[in-house]
Amino acid sequence: MKRVFRPQADPLPASGRGYQHVCPHCTQPLTLHDLRDGDQGYWCHECGCGHRAGDPPPQALRPLPQAG
Repeated sequence: MKRVFRPQADPLPASGRGYQHVCPHCTQPLTLHDLRDGDQGYWCHECGCGHRAGDPPPQALRPLPQAG
């Protein structure tokens, strides 16, 4: 049994709105693709790596500049 003594802050935002998915390695924008199992994933064509849309690493979200 694993006990959590101090709650960890969630590094991901509650919503992806206002964020761009970028590659954590080269910071290039990622493209969204449908996966064979029916899920979606983001892929970097430069690095040849990616992640599932529902499980991004914290470094993969870049805030969009605010229009104003």
